[in-house]
Amino acid sequence: MTRHETDRLILRKPDSADGPRLFAIYGDPETHQFNPAGPHADAAVSMAVLGGWLDHWQRHGFGIWAIEEKANPGFVIGFGGLGWAKEAGWGWILNLGYRFSPAAWGKGYATEMGQGAIDYAAERLAADRIHGLVRPHHAKSVRVLHKLGFREVGTLEDTPGEPASLVLERSLR
Repeated sequence: MTRHETDRLILRKPDSADGPRLFAIYGDPETHQFNPAGPHADAAVSMAVLGGWLDHWQRHGFGIWAIEEKANPGFVIGFGGLGWAKEAGWGWILNLGYRFSPAAWGKGYATEMGQGAIDYAAERLAADRIHGLVRPHHAKSVRVLHKLGFREVGTLEDTPGEPASLVLERSLR
């Protein structure tokens, strides 16, 4: 299933035409306040990321969605969803991730998309659990994950010289 909907959002498989919007969001320093890797340096980086997402879709049949408001279809406000990630000390995890344009912040879209992803993982993927990795000082994302029923289960030393990321988990059974 390449499309999923929530009350206010359209969650769809991205395509190559989403590259410029991906760069607009991921290239914006404001969206990377808590990401030590920083914003994408140029559109080529965003296209490489998009290529990885499309490869994940090809291999697994699901992945990161392009997110649109139902009230404004055709305009991407963010990207988010589920993906397999191999993390040192944790093995393979089904990871929930998202990033929205600053204009979409504060509207509850991360929580709504996250609940849509949880429902999708439980119903379509028959997953037992999903994880969220978040920088410990990113209070708003930590709060979103807690609202979605995630609980902290550990840390991940994923960026040298930076505090460990929090690993949160949500059981689906």
